[in-house]
Amino acid sequence: MNEAYQDPKHVASFGGVDSLYRAGEGKVSKKAIQKWLQGVNAYTLHKPVRKKFQTNRVIVYSIDQQWQADLVDLISIKKFNKGFRYILTCVDILSKHAWVVPLKRKRGVDIINAFKVIFKERRPQYLQTDQGTEFKNEKFQQFLKANKVKFFTTFNATKASVIERFNRTLKTKMFKYFTFKNTHNYIDVLDQLVYSYNHTYHSNIKRAPVEVNSENEQDVWLTLYGNMENVERKPCAFKEGDTVRISKAKLTFEKGYETNWT
Repeated sequence: MNEAYQDPKHVASFGGVDSLYRAGEGKVSKKAIQKWLQGVNAYTLHKPVRKKFQTNRVIVYSIDQQWQADLVDLISIKKFNKGFRYILTCVDILSKHAWVVPLKRKRGVDIINAFKVIFKERRPQYLQTDQGTEFKNEKFQQFLKANKVKFFTTFNATKASVIERFNRTLKTKMFKYFTFKNTHNYIDVLDQLVYSYNHTYHSNIKRAPVEVNSENEQDVWLTLYGNMENVERKPCAFKEGDTVRISKAKLTFEKGYETNWT
């Protein structure tokens, strides 16, 4: 169990009870795993504080119909990571498959080069990001048009909930690794951490992201959304022309990937 937990590439690396239980194929009880984890600082210090709140779903109908992308700032630990300051993260909405590319700078050309690497594998019909100038600059927009990718942005962080959730998952793995190995170096194991994520059972789609393809995407859609025709739609609280207040942007999430407990 210890070997699986500390191997960044393992599907159960720096995970919780369920991921270790699935990886062990039930050979060790959940109770025994929970007891073992209580002695692992990387688990107990980073155990999340749950704050549940409802957000609107992002609904798509096929893999690679829409991706969300973000630029994660890791400048504070660049000296431990060969000068890399950022990581570009992308997630396919339906399959939850993720791609991550480290960057030293965030110029338009740097973003383009990162997406060139990702697009060698797959590319989306639509790409959604925040309002960052690194995504809205002319060179990157021309690159997307040349690759027939339609682009749009969102003002509210909760509208990009899929990529934000992935960022939190990745950072949690990273910081557990930091605690376990007494280091701040992620660059040497980043590919392994992403591999682990993509090959790990995802509770929302009931399978690992790498297992989703064009042949089973309909099953995945039904797992995610069910029969949308039977969903009761609530009437809108406003009428056309009403004056409303729009909430100010809030922090996307508190730093749950850092230690939460003393």
